[in-house]
Amino acid sequence: MLRKEELEKLVEKPSPQFVRDVLEHPPFRVTVNTTLETLVSHLRKFPVDVVPVFKSVFSEEVAGVVYPHTGLLIKSRKLDAKIGEFVNPPIFVKESWRIDNVLEILTSEAKWGAVVVDEEGRYVGVVTLRGLLSALLLREPKAKSVAAVYTPAREEKSRVGFVKAIERLSRVFKKLVGGEVDGYVVLNREGGVAGVLTVWDLIKSRRWFKGAGEPRPLFGTRVARGESRHVGVARVWRLMFRGVAVATPDTPVEEVARYMATTGLYFVPVVDREGRAIGSVSVWDVIHAYLYGPKEGREDLGVRKAVEVAVAKPPVEEVIRLRPSKHVTGLRARDVMLTDVPSINLRDTLSSIRKMFLRTGTGILAVVDDDGRVVGFVTRRDFVAYIAEKSMGYWRRQKGKVLMLKEQVMPGERAKIVVEEGTAGDVMKTEYPTAGPDATVEEIAYKMLAAGTDYVVITDATNAPVGVVTKDELLKAFKERGRSVKVGELMTPADIASVELFSSLSSVVKRINAYELDGVVVKEGGEIKGVVTVDDLTLRPIEESFRGEKLVFFTKSGVLRKVKTGLSRLRYSKVGTLTAFDVMRPVNYVVGADVDAREVVDKLLEQDVVPVVGEDGRLVGVLNKMDVVKELARVYVTYAMPEKVKEVEKAESRVK
Repeated sequence: MLRKEELEKLVEKPSPQFVRDVLEHPPFRVTVNTTLETLVSHLRKFPVDVVPVFKSVFSEEVAGVVYPHTGLLIKSRKLDAKIGEFVNPPIFVKESWRIDNVLEILTSEAKWGAVVVDEEGRYVGVVTLRGLLSALLLREPKAKSVAAVYTPAREEKSRVGFVKAIERLSRVFKKLVGGEVDGYVVLNREGGVAGVLTVWDLIKSRRWFKGAGEPRPLFGTRVARGESRHVGVARVWRLMFRGVAVATPDTPVEEVARYMATTGLYFVPVVDREGRAIGSVSVWDVIHAYLYGPKEGREDLGVRKAVEVAVAKPPVEEVIRLRPSKHVTGLRARDVMLTDVPSINLRDTLSSIRKMFLRTGTGILAVVDDDGRVVGFVTRRDFVAYIAEKSMGYWRRQKGKVLMLKEQVMPGERAKIVVEEGTAGDVMKTEYPTAGPDATVEEIAYKMLAAGTDYVVITDATNAPVGVVTKDELLKAFKERGRSVKVGELMTPADIASVELFSSLSSVVKRINAYELDGVVVKEGGEIKGVVTVDDLTLRPIEESFRGEKLVFFTKSGVLRKVKTGLSRLRYSKVGTLTAFDVMRPVNYVVGADVDAREVVDKLLEQDVVPVVGEDGRLVGVLNKMDVVKELARVYVTYAMPEKVKEVEKAESRVK
């Protein structure tokens, strides 16, 4: 019998057609006598696209509307200007009208929302771009790629401007206040995207306010109390939103629409392969793609979507690839174990865990409770799997909570699933393999593989942890006393340890975990393009405040561009699902199949995986750290489980 969640996936959700299907109700109420200061305060807490202004608290008659940029007309906290002085004539639509008609009206007027009335003209709510985009997500766009609709950077009649990060804020302020543009793409000196500047960046900050009020003398100094301190000219880079996602010409339009509906950010920078900004795709461009298709003279490119590949975990015998091996190293746990393992508290957050990994350079952390007792362990693999499998590319965080978003939501639904921020208690493993100090290195290797972990905990006679043996310690033992064996005998076949260029990040992580790999080679056809490993899969959570919420973008060092300006490192991810192409790094070292594996151990410790190539330079396999661990585990199986080896030999002979 199907569960409720599985049934919901099978049942296709009907696409909304009428305004009543996307009706919204603003969470606060303002009148013509409400001050601008109060409006700004409301918008910080409840960022909405359009706010109806009523004639009085007790009246349902709408006198007009205000948009978020209206709040920027306030120049000081001291001014008590009323909303009635700045009210805009409203756009009225009926709840029975079709969504397509409303989209055409809003596009022609370049407004973010409209007031909804019933057939008698009575107020019933509002309709916003965010809600309309959520409705469009349930349709197929007539133009598939960003290339068909995006607006080039130099186009004059554009709703998105371009500005350098070092420009004065005063040069762009008037257009934002007047609603002439939806925002600005902020550029660095190399022409790359440094961030974006929107109305919401100004609403959340008071740096652009002017001082007000009569200054009062401050005894003993020449400074007047009440005066604004001189902090220099306000520059764009001080207020811009850095955690921005970008699109490329072949990005799917539906991914851009989903990003806009999720974040409420109504434009996305478009970059070329070198990361230079070539234009922007606005909400109006997205609407054009859904309603009309490609713009005149534009070609719709084929889009590349992330590919999900199903991976089933094989049995341990298949993972080890059993073959007799009788070379014993003679080393035991006490000879190789780590006794100084960094620790974190059970309640430490994901960001604290990541900082500890970076600061110590370790691959494993012990998790302790308030009494200092070890209650579990967290490895880099555990951390990466937790982040990658739960991430859509961006999360929203509000008041210490993480809001994980459903991919397709409608206004009126519970679109947000509130989840506490992840802690060490969520990520750690409480069940792990153990061994005594006298256990051989070969036994430890087998237990590591059988449990599917990167470590074995060494315990004393009272079962208390006294140390840890990780893969790195086993590799060093193999280099010192392991048998002479060729890389080709140990390597993982290319079809198992490689992924295609546009495999989704989730598929990559599942493959790594299923086959106990330390990483995979990214290829296109038979050509090596890069590698993705557990240790350097640096999904950096970049937090930025936007619309009163915190957005958490996951980016990768390979995607980020380093700039030599006064700004910090560029931080942007991409719109849509992360793929192997987005997170891979270049290949610095490859090896032939006939090389002695002991000679490659140092490189393996340095970069986690080593691609193995044939004489023609094409990929034939991948040497992982776990491949060396498997070699040690075979020795244990040969002596401790000889019946397993015989079963495999018989099976192989039958196949031959």
